[in-house]
Amino acid sequence: MNYFEFKQQLMKDSFTKDEEFHRLRKEDLRCAKAYEQAMIFEKTLKNALTIKAPDNLRDSIVLRQSTQQTTKWSMQKYAIAATVFLTFIIASTTWYMKRPQTVEQFISNSIAWESNVPMTEQPIPLNEVQKVFAEFQAKLDDNIGNVHFIHDCHTPGGTGVHMVVATLQGPVTIYYMPKTTIEEGRVNFEIDDAKAVLVAMEKGSMAIIADTQQQLASIEPILQNNLSFL
Repeated sequence: MNYFEFKQQLMKDSFTKDEEFHRLRKEDLRCAKAYEQAMIFEKTLKNALTIKAPDNLRDSIVLRQSTQQTTKWSMQKYAIAATVFLTFIIASTTWYMKRPQTVEQFISNSIAWESNVPMTEQPIPLNEVQKVFAEFQAKLDDNIGNVHFIHDCHTPGGTGVHMVVATLQGPVTIYYMPKTTIEEGRVNFEIDDAKAVLVAMEKGSMAIIADTQQQLASIEPILQNNLSFL
C-alpha cells in the first residue's frame, strides 16, 4: 500500500482495521497527517450531530400562538443567517484559493484541500474523460492509462481539470491549468514526500504529482504526447 492507496482507503473507511493501513499511519508522516485531518473532520461531523437544542426551544414552540407572519419572519431570519454563514464559508475558501501565491503553492494547497476525492473502482470511460477536456478546447487520447477521478477544479486564472490516473507504479494526480503559464518550461518541486512537476503546455500548463520520480518520468511524456488542443 502506498500513500495514494492509503488515502483511498481513508476515504472509504477511516476506521478500517487493516494492518498495512495502520502501519503506514504510524510510520509515514504524510499518511499520519492525512489520518489526523480525517479524524478532525470526523469529530467535526460528530459534534455537529450532537448539538443540543436551545433551552428555550420548547417555550418557543408553545409561543406559536402568535401570528403566522411572526413565525414566518422568524424562519426567514434563520434562513438569512444560514445563507450569510454559507456565503462566508464560500467567500473565505475562494479568497484562500485566489490569494497571491506561486503555482507550486497553489498546487500544494489544492492537494491538501482535495486529498479525499471519490475514486471510482472501475476506470472512467474515455468519452466521459474527453467531455471534461473538451470544455477547455483540449482532447486527451486513449492511451494515458485508467482514469479513476476527473472533475473541474479551481486553478490560477480560472477553471481547469483535476484528474487521477492509475499507472503500473501507482496513482498519479494531474492538474491541467488552461489559464496558467510558467516562465520555465519545466519546474520540479515536492509536496511533503511526493514528487511533483510543472510542465508548460501549448495552452496553459500541467502539474503532475506522484509518489516517485520514476512515476513522473514515465507519465509526463505520455501526457505531453496525448493531450492536444483544438
